[in-house]
Amino acid sequence: MFSRESQPELQIKLEAADAAVAAHPLAAERIKRAHAIIESTDSADKDLVEQKLAEEGLPDLAEIGLIQVRNSVSWWKLHRERNKITDKLEKLDS
Repeated sequence: MFSRESQPELQIKLEAADAAVAAHPLAAERIKRAHAIIESTDSADKDLVEQKLAEEGLPDLAEIGLIQVRNSVSWWKLHRERNKITDKLEKLDS
């Protein structure tokens, strides 16, 4: 009636979820580098942030904002699914 997924099945699902997270646009190296620059620069000086992003050949603030708006829901869903899988694995281990 009720079937539980086995640990190997959950492990395969976890690996697939990790791969999906790694392939997501918000996990792209360019976006990570852009976020690092934004965080390390005085956010009140948008011109300086834009200049540093341009020097590195990274997307500008407007483009980063669009990427985040377009992809935040799918990013959240991927992480939510991954968390469900890890929860199930933890329950099997206990």
